[in-house]
Amino acid sequence: MKKIKFKKILKYFLIVYISLTIIICLGAIIKYNLDLNAYINQDKNDVQAQKHSIKNRTEVYVVGSMHFETNNFKRDDLYAYINKISPSIILYESDKQTVIRMVNRTDFFNQFMNAFQNGKRVENFVTLRYLKNHPKAKVLGYEWEERDRFHFTHNYRKNMGKLIGMAHKLNREKALSNEESDAMNDYFTIYKKYINLGNSKTLYDFNNPIADSIIKIRQKFVYDKIPQILKSKELSDELREFLPVHMNYWDTRNMAMVNNILNQIKNNPNKRIVILTGYSHRYYLIDELNKLEKEFNFFVRPI
Repeated sequence: MKKIKFKKILKYFLIVYISLTIIICLGAIIKYNLDLNAYINQDKNDVQAQKHSIKNRTEVYVVGSMHFETNNFKRDDLYAYINKISPSIILYESDKQTVIRMVNRTDFFNQFMNAFQNGKRVENFVTLRYLKNHPKAKVLGYEWEERDRFHFTHNYRKNMGKLIGMAHKLNREKALSNEESDAMNDYFTIYKKYINLGNSKTLYDFNNPIADSIIKIRQKFVYDKIPQILKSKELSDELREFLPVHMNYWDTRNMAMVNNILNQIKNNPNKRIVILTGYSHRYYLIDELNKLEKEFNFFVRPI
C-alpha cells in the first residue's frame, strides 16, 4: 500500500512539475512576443529613407550596436539610423540558421531566454521592426558558424575571465617586471575609455574612428599583450592549454565573419547593405573590408 501511495504521489508531483514548466515556458515566450509586437507595430512616422539609387557598386555600412538598451542608447536610435539608410540587406551577427529562425519567429529557446534577461534587447527587435516595414528587405546571418561550439568546448568566457584576472592578480601582487606592470597600467587606462563607450549618448559616439581606435587598442591588450605577459608565468595546466586558444580566437572569429560578409557582398551586387555588429567588432570588420573594396567593387561608407 505504501509503495502504491508513493508512486501516486510521485506521479502527481511529476505531472504538476511538468505542467508548471510548460506554463512558465509558454508564458515567457508569449511575453516576449507581446513585447516584440508592441515594438514593431508602434505607429510612429518613420524617418525618411535615403532616395538616391545605387549604380554598379555595392554600398556597405558597418554599424556597431550595443546588445542591450542603456540609459542613453535606445532601440529607436538604431532603428532610426538603419531606416534612414534603407538597406536592401541587413547582415545580422548570428549564424545563418539562428537568423532564419529569428526572422520566422521560431527561435523559441532564444525567446524564452530573452524574456528573463535584464534589459531590453536591441538588434533583434530593431531588425524585425525594419523587416515588417520593409518586407522586400532580407536579413542574413554572417557569424562564425563554429562560435557556440567553440565557446562550449573551451569554456571560453569563464577561462577568458580567469586569464585576464590572473594578470590583474600578478600586477596587484607586484609579481610583474616594471615593463609588464607599465603595460598593465596602460591597459587599465584604455579599458576605462572602452567602458565609457557604453555611456555614449548617440549612435555616432561609438561609431567613429576615435571609438574604433580605443577598441582596437583594448583588444590588442586582451588578445596579445596580456597573454604574452602570462606566457612566462606560472599558470594552471588548464590556463596554460587555454592561452594559445585565446590568442587565436579574436582573429579566427572576425576573419570568419569577414569571409561570410564578403560572400554575401558577392552574392548581392549593387545593393545597400548594413552590417549590424557588436561595436567591439566594428574596427576589425572595417579594416579588413577596406582592403577588399576595389577587388570586389563595393564601398564601405562612413557612419
